[in-house]
Amino acid sequence: MKHSILAELSPLPPLDLKVPRMGDAPSLAVSLIIPAKNSHHTLSKTVQEANEFLKTRYIDSFEIILVPNPAPNEPQDESTRVAYELEKKYPHVRVCPHEFPRGKGAALRTGFQSARGQWIFFTDADLPYDLGFFDNAARKLQQGYHLVHGNRRLENSQFSIPVRLLKIAYSRHRLGLGFNRCVRAWLPISTTDTQAGIKALSRTLALEFFSRQACPGFLFDLEIFLTAHGLGLPTTELPVTLYLNSEKSTVRILRECLLVANWLTRIKLRQIQSKYGKKAKQPVLQRFKQSPLLTRLFLAARWWLTPYSRMSAHLPLQGRILDLGCGHGLFAIAAAMQSSDREITALDHDANRIKAASQATQDLKRIQWSQGDLMDLPPNSPSFSGIAMIDVMHYFEPAHQVNLLQHAFKRLAPDGVLLVREVDPHGGVVSRWNRWYEKIATGIGFTQAKKSDLAFRTRRDWEDTIKSAGFHVQSEPCSSILFADILFICQKSARTSSR
Repeated sequence: MKHSILAELSPLPPLDLKVPRMGDAPSLAVSLIIPAKNSHHTLSKTVQEANEFLKTRYIDSFEIILVPNPAPNEPQDESTRVAYELEKKYPHVRVCPHEFPRGKGAALRTGFQSARGQWIFFTDADLPYDLGFFDNAARKLQQGYHLVHGNRRLENSQFSIPVRLLKIAYSRHRLGLGFNRCVRAWLPISTTDTQAGIKALSRTLALEFFSRQACPGFLFDLEIFLTAHGLGLPTTELPVTLYLNSEKSTVRILRECLLVANWLTRIKLRQIQSKYGKKAKQPVLQRFKQSPLLTRLFLAARWWLTPYSRMSAHLPLQGRILDLGCGHGLFAIAAAMQSSDREITALDHDANRIKAASQATQDLKRIQWSQGDLMDLPPNSPSFSGIAMIDVMHYFEPAHQVNLLQHAFKRLAPDGVLLVREVDPHGGVVSRWNRWYEKIATGIGFTQAKKSDLAFRTRRDWEDTIKSAGFHVQSEPCSSILFADILFICQKSARTSSR
C-alpha cells in the first residue's frame, strides 16, 4: 500500500506520443482502450464481446488496446499473459503493457500513446457497463461534442445487481454522492458523476488532456472535465446500464484518502494556474450594461439561479434552434456562445424584452429576435434541430400546453431535441416559493401572461404528457437551492418522425 500511495503522489512526466505523432491524421475510426489489472479471469470474455460489438459497427476501422498493468507485489496477476494470447487470436487487438507509475490514469495514457483512432473510447476490463453506451456516444461525437461520459446518477440509468451486493452497491452510491459534492464545490465541474468508468473522447480532446494530465490515479477523470472546460470544448452525459456482479474494486477511496486530499489540492492549483486551458470569457450579462438598473439586477439574479449553459448543452451543436418564450434572451445568448454552428430564432410576446435582447446582441448575427410564439411561424418554414421552452409552459392552460408540445414535435427534425423546464409542485418549501414568485410576477405585470391562474403539473404528469406527444423523455433536477425546477430532455426519434 505504501508503494501505491508514493507512486501515485508523483505527477506524470510529459507525454511522449509514438504512433501517430502529434498532428498526424488518425488511421482508424475508434480506439477502445482497456486497462487490465487483476482482470485475467474476465479479459477473454470482455475482448470477445467488445470485438463483436465494434466489428458490426466499424468493420475493420477499429482497434482494442489492452494495457496490462499488474503491480510488482501481485505475481498472481496473469493479465499480461492473457492479453498477449488475445492479441494473437484477434487481429484488431494490440497490447501496450504499462509498468510505472501505477494507476488507471497512467495506464490509459500509455494506451493512448499508440492509439490510431479518431474517437477514443475506454471502459473497465470486467465490462461493467453495457457497450450500447458507445452507440449513443458516437452520435454525440458526430454532433460536435468532444466528451461524452456516462452518468450513473441520471434517472434513466439502470443497475443490475445481485441481492447479496445491494448493501455494497448502496454504500458505494452514498460514498460517490459525497465525493461528487466535494468535487463540484471545489472545481468548476457540474456533472453529478465524474468517476463512471466509461467515456468517449474526440481525438482533439484526448490529445489535449493526455498532454496536460498530471494525476496517474483514479482522479484523472477530473482532469478530463477540467481540460474540456478550460478549452471550451462541449461535453454531454448519457445514462448507463451497470452490471455489478463482483465485490472487487480497484478504487479504495477510504483507504487512499491521502491521495484524494493530495490530488484534489494539486488539481485545484493546476486549474487556478490555467494548466488545463483557459477559455475566453464571454460575459453574457455585460451585454446588458446599457439596460436600466432594475433590469440588470433581475438578469444577474436569473443568471445566477439558472444554469443556462448546462441546459443548452443538451441541444444539438449544429442546426436551427428555437427559443420559445425567450424573455431577455439569456438562454439564446448562452446557446449561441456555446456553438458557432447554431442558428437561433428567439420568440417572445413581450416587445420590450425582445428590444432589450436585440440591442444587447447586435454583433451576434446568428440570433434572430421576433415577437410572437410557435403558432406564428410559417407552416412551411424549415424544421428545427432543437426547441427550448424554459419556464414558459405553466403560463398556458393544460389544453394549450398539449397543443404546444404537439406543434413542437411537428416542427422538430428527426432526432431533434425539445427542452422543457418547469416547476416541480412536489418540491417542498422551495416549490411553494417558486409558484408564489410566479404568481406575484404575473400579478404585478412584471411577467406578461394572458392569465394569472398558472397551470403547474407534477413531474410524472409532464413526462406522461410529453410522451403522449410522441417524444422519448428523461428528466433531471435543474435549479438552484432556492427553486424546484425540473428539466425535461425530450427526443424526437427518427423512427417516429412520420407521426
